[in-house]
Amino acid sequence: MEPGDEAPVHRRSRRLEGAERRLLKGYAPLLVVSVAVVALVVVFPSRMRDTAESRPARAGTQSQTASGWSTTVEPCPGAGSQVEGDPYSPPCFTFTGDNGGATSKGVTAEEITVSYRVTTDPNALSLLATLMGIEFNETGEDFLRTMEGLVDYFNANFELYGREMRLEPFEGKGSLVDELVGGGQENATNDGLKAGVELEAFADITAQTQPYSEGLVKQQTIAFGAPYMSREWFTDRRPYAWSLASDCSVVAEAASAYGLQRLIGQPAVFAGGELEGETRKLAVISPNNPEYQQCSAAGLQVIEDAGEEIDLVTDYVLDLGRIPNQAKSISAQLVSQGITTISCFCDPFMLLNLTQEIESQGLEPEWIVTGTGFVDLDLIGQGLANKNDQWTRAFGASPLADQAPEGESAGYEAFKSVRPDEEPSQAVDVLYYQLYQLALGIQMAGPDLTPQNLETGLFSYPEATGPAGTWDYFVESYTPIVDLREVWWDPEVTSPFNGEAGSYNSNDERFRPGDLPEGQPEVFLDE
Repeated sequence: MEPGDEAPVHRRSRRLEGAERRLLKGYAPLLVVSVAVVALVVVFPSRMRDTAESRPARAGTQSQTASGWSTTVEPCPGAGSQVEGDPYSPPCFTFTGDNGGATSKGVTAEEITVSYRVTTDPNALSLLATLMGIEFNETGEDFLRTMEGLVDYFNANFELYGREMRLEPFEGKGSLVDELVGGGQENATNDGLKAGVELEAFADITAQTQPYSEGLVKQQTIAFGAPYMSREWFTDRRPYAWSLASDCSVVAEAASAYGLQRLIGQPAVFAGGELEGETRKLAVISPNNPEYQQCSAAGLQVIEDAGEEIDLVTDYVLDLGRIPNQAKSISAQLVSQGITTISCFCDPFMLLNLTQEIESQGLEPEWIVTGTGFVDLDLIGQGLANKNDQWTRAFGASPLADQAPEGESAGYEAFKSVRPDEEPSQAVDVLYYQLYQLALGIQMAGPDLTPQNLETGLFSYPEATGPAGTWDYFVESYTPIVDLREVWWDPEVTSPFNGEAGSYNSNDERFRPGDLPEGQPEVFLDE
């Protein structure tokens, strides 16, 4: 190196020597976490629609930044990963020179502003636990402190081109409860205005509801966290909306592929009583709001294209006060049509009421786990199983991974690497993987950080498999998980999440939709 030359900054992390042994064991809080971010959110999305970007998405070049190699950004000598031992790590880059300074709103030469909305009501995970009759006592302060530690981790370990993320908490006027029951649009919009205009945030990491996500998108602030929206919803709002939770179009199509390979035309061997062994008659139930109906249509199209049909397709109104009566009406249809197998793309409250109604009829149908509403979390499964025996016949496909014991997850290890004297929230992994997407997008965007380059950068990220499944971003895909595992409810297994009886079990194999061999589900297996 000649005198006066700048030394390349090589920020490859060598953290967590012991973590490499534990990183692949699963991610309990991610399951749980995502509840906090979505479970109740799934119940009542709003109906506002905004188109954010008319220019076509650009895929970029795999494993390079959005703008490719330049005089300032090059691959590390010998390439490799930015964070050694992390299966999701982006490729290792070196950076020298000028990062361009204020390349976008919320971006300077030194900082990237990331807003964090604090609401007046309990976090969504606590609300969900109350609904299901499960104790959960963590506070919003626990969540914020954990997120602050994780921001420290990513600032220290990812290549952010001379900048650091700066978390900007603010007290919002919106209420999760209001927004989750179809209201709160005005306050959510005002909160989006505060984050996007007053704080000038580049991104927000607490976009837990559809109303708040849309409030952020209107201000061209990137929203991370929108739960189970349709493929059309995400693409209409690109490049400003992203989520760890799979879009419901993908979920519905995967569930239909599972039905074709494992269920349709087969005897209902996991049903009980008079339904056991009967040729399966399937019912599909979903909310009637526009986004979920788009997803339902995508899934049903897969069935129709295969020349098959579902015996009963019905929907319901997302209104907590009306759900008990709607569950009675739907259960009457299920009974009168002799349905053996129920696939409910439902919120937990509807599923809770529906299982109780079917139990009162003395019937023992199969229940299909669809991977929506975070019903595939142990927390929700325990709540359902505590009410009656219906959930002992629940099985299906889930994008979520096996839960790791407390203290053995990737998010926990990351937090402890920067704050060894503190303990993170139990939801550390959901927060970790949500923030991971933003940090990943910033590194893959390159020094010229804009929402459009973040999008191109994520599309350039090479496919990777780790404890949270296989991740792959591509045009029209704004949620990363692309594979599934076959699961069943096991009341005899102790949950790693809370130490209580009841957990989702699996054979530890993951598959892409359509890749399962035809035949009966391989569930309820003896260890």
